[in-house]
Amino acid sequence: MSELTDSTLVRLCAVHCHPAADEGAYDSLKRLAGRPGDAEMARFKAELRHALDFPEEAPSLYRAVRYSDGSTQRFLRRLWRDLYPDEPVPSRSAR
Repeated sequence: MSELTDSTLVRLCAVHCHPAADEGAYDSLKRLAGRPGDAEMARFKAELRHALDFPEEAPSLYRAVRYSDGSTQRFLRRLWRDLYPDEPVPSRSAR
């Protein structure tokens, strides 16, 4: 997977993580992430895992979200911890 421009990850982050999103948007994403058997969220999680391994492939993510974490990697790690708190943050070196 190269540049994540049209990905589920970028699309859902733009809706739920952007500073202009409504107040409950991030909590809504957390609820969506917890839904078992949801194909869209399975795709989102797979893309998030990939982006954690290859953050250099996600330059469009900053444009879509405007996160203030300081780097794409930090944003992605925070997102994973918030959405999947019972799972360790994936890392390329752990595989």
